Amino acid sequence: MSDHELRYSRTPGPIARLLGALGTSSLLQSLGDQELDEPHPQVVWHTARSSELRRVAFDLVDAGRDDIEATVVLARAAGRHAKELRRAAATIRSDRWIDEDLASYRAERLLVAAATGRPVDPLTDEQRAWFDRLRRLVELPPEEGFAELAAEEPELAGLEGAVCRLAAGPEPDGPVGERRDEMVREAISDLVQEVSVRSSSPLVRTHAARTVARDHLVVRAGLQPPDDPPRAEDQQA
Repeated sequence: MSDHELRYSRTPGPIARLLGALGTSSLLQSLGDQELDEPHPQVVWHTARSSELRRVAFDLVDAGRDDIEATVVLARAAGRHAKELRRAAATIRSDRWIDEDLASYRAERLLVAAATGRPVDPLTDEQRAWFDRLRRLVELPPEEGFAELAAEEPELAGLEGAVCRLAAGPEPDGPVGERRDEMVREAISDLVQEVSVRSSSPLVRTHAARTVARDHLVVRAGLQPPDDPPRAEDQQA
């Protein structure tokens, strides 16, 4: 299982964590329970028990276990708190990684099966092809991944020129100049987000595609790639 599949999956995302942190509100709990089985719940009720069950589900997936025995492990861990299994599954769906992250998909399916007593939903050929396509995209060099995305969404290709012009613009005066790189990165992120939201391509609308596009455009702007170590000349400056 790749780092990409597990990178965003171990803990609930910021929305899920924030809503769970507001756990003193009975209204919030009620709203969360109303959306418990929605495909992408907007409100989730996150508890210490649901967080632990979520962790166990991902550990089972990481160990290659997605069968009926794995659901028994989860059901026993939940005990009489079967609703916590559904809450754990809802936090995964609320972060939307289930749509493009194989580990998230499998963990969510395990939790739902454990909660309902039904068999684990098998991965269809279409779903497997989709997850394989996303895996290949993130494993490509950023410029090749970007070219694949631009073929799907020509508007992305136009961002290269816009980003280069932005990076070549006049240096801001005063304290703002110290934040120039950060401002360019933020502008790139906003531009990619705007194109992604408007695109008719399911691939371009994914988190993975936005990351690939941002990484490539950051390099085109002459900035340091996000995961690269600092360059020697930067350290000497």
